[in-house]
Amino acid sequence: ARGEMRVFKTLRATDLWRRMLTMLFETGHPWITFKDPCNLRSPQQHVGVIHSSNLCTEITLNTSDDEVAVCNLGSVNLLNHVGEGGIDHARLKRTISTAMRMLDNVIDINFYTIPEARRSNLQHRPVGLGLMGFQDALHALRIPMASDAAVAFVDTSMEAISFHAISASVDLAAERGQYPSFKGSLWSRGILPIDSIEILADARGGLDADWSATLDWTALRARVQSVGMRNSNVMAIAPTATISNICGVAQSIEPAYQNLYVKSNMSGDFTEVNEFLV
Repeated sequence: ARGEMRVFKTLRATDLWRRMLTMLFETGHPWITFKDPCNLRSPQQHVGVIHSSNLCTEITLNTSDDEVAVCNLGSVNLLNHVGEGGIDHARLKRTISTAMRMLDNVIDINFYTIPEARRSNLQHRPVGLGLMGFQDALHALRIPMASDAAVAFVDTSMEAISFHAISASVDLAAERGQYPSFKGSLWSRGILPIDSIEILADARGGLDADWSATLDWTALRARVQSVGMRNSNVMAIAPTATISNICGVAQSIEPAYQNLYVKSNMSGDFTEVNEFLV
């Protein structure tokens, strides 16, 4: 009887997920975010709880009665940072250093509509650096989207963006000081995002993942602990739905929506073309 009850509960859960996913796609908002792993890996778990994400789920931050999460987002055009040999690491590092400084500046000069938002932003100073033009970078490198080479490029390019974003925040901490709630964070304990996936693996009883790295994370980890971080969060995969169109590249980390289509908004109709197929 217990076995049958477990099967019945599993079927009900499966049916529930099917209904949820169907409704999400029918309403045009196909996003599901699991807050338990978000809290397990959150660098700010020592000062609060993540209850939800923003609309597009690119970043998850603590909220409470006296704090309303705010995040400043920016995105690197990956197409502008690849050459015939692959990623131009020197140029990518310069771009990310500039972007992180700009995003950190916004925290101080921003206009906050409510005190809870200002309090949260100044206390934790989260920013979210993402990317766009991922498929365009693959086009430029002549790498098919569905290939092992594309997976390898994902691994190295995302590792580079993460490494340089964290390093830039450390540089800002040395210049401007740590963010106020740094002490007790995962950062202060030497646990970086590339490390915190082990916390998730332990919670799930194991995780099949590639743990390899190509950059000197040991040295960066030591700098984070000794110097500190200027920002509690540094990365976010934003959808870049409009700014990517302005830049003439595909959105975020996604494959191109279509090779030729018309996008309509309040400013008018815009013809979007995959220039690599022209």
